[in-house]
Amino acid sequence: MYPRLRIDITWRDLLRAVGYSLSPRRVEVDLGPESLVTLSVRSAFDLLLSALDLPSGSEVLLSEVTVPHMARIVREHDLLPVAVPIEPRTLTVHVDEVARRLTPRTRLLVVAHLYGSRMPLDEIGALCRERGVLLVEDCAQALATGTLTRHAAAAASLYSFGPIKTATALGGGVALVKDTTLRQQMQAISRQWPRQSTASYLMRVMKMGGLKLLSSRPLFSALVWLIDHTGGDADAFVGHSARGFPDESLFQHLRQQPCAALVRLMAHRLQHFNLAHIAERTERGRKLSDSLGENSYAAGCDNPTHTFWVFPLVCEQTDEVVQTLRRAGFDASQHSGLTVVDGDAPDHWFHRTVFVPHDQQVPEGQLAGCGDIVGRSQD
Repeated sequence: MYPRLRIDITWRDLLRAVGYSLSPRRVEVDLGPESLVTLSVRSAFDLLLSALDLPSGSEVLLSEVTVPHMARIVREHDLLPVAVPIEPRTLTVHVDEVARRLTPRTRLLVVAHLYGSRMPLDEIGALCRERGVLLVEDCAQALATGTLTRHAAAAASLYSFGPIKTATALGGGVALVKDTTLRQQMQAISRQWPRQSTASYLMRVMKMGGLKLLSSRPLFSALVWLIDHTGGDADAFVGHSARGFPDESLFQHLRQQPCAALVRLMAHRLQHFNLAHIAERTERGRKLSDSLGENSYAAGCDNPTHTFWVFPLVCEQTDEVVQTLRRAGFDASQHSGLTVVDGDAPDHWFHRTVFVPHDQQVPEGQLAGCGDIVGRSQD
């Protein structure tokens, strides 16, 4: 079976992470004048809201598909999350939808660039400036180069190097914050937090090394067979194996400073970013997208910036599609770790999304035939 679980790190860099952990000397890492290094995007967002100290009951607009913890962090600061729809074929938020939801209590708009795409922000940025609303980019799924960038209209842009992200450092985040005073306030708050222990980071490195080993096709196939034949749920196992933070102790875990080993590996991954890998991933995603019939499409298929961090197939009869793809050897699943903010309508496009493996382990011929498999499963 072709696995969807993929740890985007070489064995050499895993060994490098072990070396950094065993020699945890602190070094100066310069990721740009606007940068603030954090334990995760969640940590950066929590720091941002702490530093802004918005009035209780203020509204934070969130593009509607995001990780559940983002809305939880908003509520932790006694603020109200408000969902803004995302158009599925472009994975963009329309400026008119933002305008409809702006009220005198709106203080912040957070847009998540999904699945490896970027949405245009010029019009939304102009509206935010006009209405005095801060714009924040969640770029956790959008890293496509070794240079971190912030849209000119954004007050902050947040990048993730978590376990399943592009160029992972097995954790970590970077916030690019436009306003120097705001960035310094965030930094001052973070310095009050305890530092992540190097031992806990090393344990994560070892765990992710094991998951990387298991993500090879022969071992993954054996693992799925074993779990399924012993009464377990292989799909749930894969979906939960690379989770970054536990729900029950979220703020205890995210309110930490990253250890030196993690910071050094983040800097190394950016300095040695693999652009050829992004180009190949994008090409494979486009080919699979083009092979789909009229009853299905890839979310973001009409977005020219899409680099297909994952392949999000929007289709009818999702259960049939998942089962047909799994019988054909694709570890397809509806598990993604994302949710719809403030509303869970069963007919929402997100609930009709299936994630399909499309990386280098899938031969070109198998990839080309995937569209036919999806089409037959919906006939």
